[in-house]
Amino acid sequence: MAKSKFQNVTGMQDVLPKDRKFFDMVERAAFKIASYYGYERTDTPVLEYSELFEKGTGQSTDIVQKQMYNLTTEGGDKLTLRPEFTPSLVRSYIQHGMVSWSQPAKLSAIGPLFRHERPQSGRFREFNQFEIDAIGDKEPILDVQVIFIFVKILESLGIKDINVHVNSIGCPKCKPNYRKLLRDYYRGREKSLCKDCRKRKKLNILRLLDCKDEKCERVKAGAPEIVDHLCMECHNHLKGVLEALDYLEVPYMLSPHLVRGLDYYTKTVFEIIPIEVEEKEGEEKVVSLVGGGRFDGLVKLFGGEDTPAVGASMGIERVIARMRKTGIKTPAVKLPRIFLVQLGDRAKLRGMKLMEEFRSAGIFSGEALGRSSIKPQMVLADKMEVDYALILGHQEVAEDTIIIRDMKSGSQEVIPMNKVIKVIKKRLKK
Repeated sequence: MAKSKFQNVTGMQDVLPKDRKFFDMVERAAFKIASYYGYERTDTPVLEYSELFEKGTGQSTDIVQKQMYNLTTEGGDKLTLRPEFTPSLVRSYIQHGMVSWSQPAKLSAIGPLFRHERPQSGRFREFNQFEIDAIGDKEPILDVQVIFIFVKILESLGIKDINVHVNSIGCPKCKPNYRKLLRDYYRGREKSLCKDCRKRKKLNILRLLDCKDEKCERVKAGAPEIVDHLCMECHNHLKGVLEALDYLEVPYMLSPHLVRGLDYYTKTVFEIIPIEVEEKEGEEKVVSLVGGGRFDGLVKLFGGEDTPAVGASMGIERVIARMRKTGIKTPAVKLPRIFLVQLGDRAKLRGMKLMEEFRSAGIFSGEALGRSSIKPQMVLADKMEVDYALILGHQEVAEDTIIIRDMKSGSQEVIPMNKVIKVIKKRLKK
């Protein structure tokens, strides 16, 4: 057979039914726990004005410089397929006056994001994330709540051997001094950096700490650590986060060179990584399941009031890959206990109506309306291991009756159609 001309776009996957079960399982777990803590679902458009991400995510980031899917409308509007949720949720917070809500406004979001990067293990060009943000509170306990919620989501999915990597990247008071220290440290070491980092050094020196290139990692190892140069406010904030994580018995480690790859972060940044992956070398080592932090300046940057905020996102494909690797299964599919067998066009029509009557009564029924002869339908019913086959032919339709066949004993009984729901319910209770 000739190969199909049309294939999915590179880095963008078809989600087949067997995969969809995992997506649904992760989504249910995420919303169940997040909603318990007051985070309410907010859906934002897939398309936003490009300036939202250029300004919010940051001009110096890889996302804005190399990864965004941009388009220009006939009217001249410059739009972008969202590469992340945070700028969209902050835009929505300002636009819809959420500042008047009880603070902090707790929002959650789920859906596809788009980044044009090299597809590899754990990285796609279209991928899905679940995010929660708490906008309007500066207390470190909110940072901890966000971390705690994601730890509990992962644990509820069976992913328990995880570690939280935590750092502080300071605030506008202490960041300038640390940037100067980094520039001094990297001066004369440019030749030891990758090509991208030589460019990043001019745009945003902090981005050098986010590079996972092997030779850049070696240089980074000796770089000054920002936790040694925090102002008192940032120091106390980080102390509050770590003490709360200790109290809640959340496993963590202080990662002094963790900065995350987005310009809007302030103070707390964190990632949640499987312990097994931490211990490995190579690309797999850098794939985190969850990442986030504080973004206290983003609301003001977008024209709102000076508003503190914290949030994080979870890569759904990465979580599913982890579940599969550790042998976690989706819940068993509920199988039908009855199967409708139909013979002839009139029986198919009556069968469609009967299927709806079963659905309304809460009875799950199997069927094969596309098959006309009885034998393949009975074979399918046998494979599905149903308790009863309901046989409906031309004569049964004319007489408004139906045949109930016990699949174990082979016995059959003809009953009036108007009694079939009651009879089946009674038999299924046995």
